[in-house]
Amino acid sequence: MLARSRKEAGTMPRKRTGYDAACYYDGKLLGRCTKADSDAYTLLMNACGGEAARVLREYAYFSPELKAILEKAALMQADRSRTGGMFHAPKSSPWGEVQNCETLCPGVFLVSTASHGGTMVANEVAAVLSPAAKKCGFKDKGYICYEEDAQESVVLRELLDKKLWKIPDRIKDKGQFEEKLNQSIRQYHPEYWRARQSGREAAEAARSTAPAKEAAR
Repeated sequence: MLARSRKEAGTMPRKRTGYDAACYYDGKLLGRCTKADSDAYTLLMNACGGEAARVLREYAYFSPELKAILEKAALMQADRSRTGGMFHAPKSSPWGEVQNCETLCPGVFLVSTASHGGTMVANEVAAVLSPAAKKCGFKDKGYICYEEDAQESVVLRELLDKKLWKIPDRIKDKGQFEEKLNQSIRQYHPEYWRARQSGREAAEAARSTAPAKEAAR
């Protein structure tokens, strides 16, 4: 509906100003960004031996676009560091032997057992999670684990926000699914919710000031 209205009005969606560069890893486009972010990506990766996860650990301040690019690079690198160039689904979990396993993104698994289940995040990709999200899980044999019904909503919210996972097509009402996630987090993990909202507000403020900074150069 929105796209048709724009076409009828004879206008096109406005292109973001200042996004005149892009970042790549192993020939794959990770995201578009400003020239300053592209230069920073190259500089920081070189300073950290090409390890995106190390960049995320050792440096605190990134634009939202650069952080998303580094998170994607960290996932790709972690995936390749495993035997055979990929993560293998866990056979056991804190809740028992794994009966069913779904890969949400490289190194992140939704598992179920005879009695319970949850989401398991391999330590190698934990750098893509925010500090607040890490605090909501618990460590077990090379994974950060999030129990279903109590903690799982946090890691699912993180993956959705970072566009590392999307709600599967089998879930018809995606809006309702997402709202249930938010309700669960607000009820059981209010500190994480506050941290998330604060981060989103800061990211929006950074986006709104970026065009003005570019124009002032």
